Amino acid sequence: MARRSEPVRKSVREILDDLLAGHREAAFNGPQAASSYLRRTLEQQASLPNAVKAVAHDLLAEAQGRLGDWEGCARSVATALEGLGELEAAFPHEFRRMLEAMTCFERGIQARGELGDFHGALDLCDRALALDLGAHYLAKRDSLEWAR
Repeated sequence: MARRSEPVRKSVREILDDLLAGHREAAFNGPQAASSYLRRTLEQQASLPNAVKAVAHDLLAEAQGRLGDWEGCARSVATALEGLGELEAAFPHEFRRMLEAMTCFERGIQARGELGDFHGALDLCDRALALDLGAHYLAKRDSLEWAR
């Protein structure tokens, strides 16, 4: 009788690296191709670790922003932000670098502005400032201060 082969178990890092490589390849063909790749990946791979989902939704928000899909972008930003705790737990030593590379705060502020939700944009500015992501979020917040 033949032995059953064990399923391949990848680490969260390996799964993230696969996602990033696939996204990089798809993004060469523009934001629509990147968006399609990410949507397919999220739909077909229900067992993706939550940390990887956070990064996937961040990348999806970027593609949706480039396509002008502001409602989709806002949803993707919200999902990416929900996964930050999982991302930090999975990558404690790399979390800061990964957080600084994410575009979900930039795209989220832009999407909220495009949708007329200036209070939501202010909230994202405050959250980015609380995470010490840069003085430019202070400038963004100051430019939206009229909405308070």
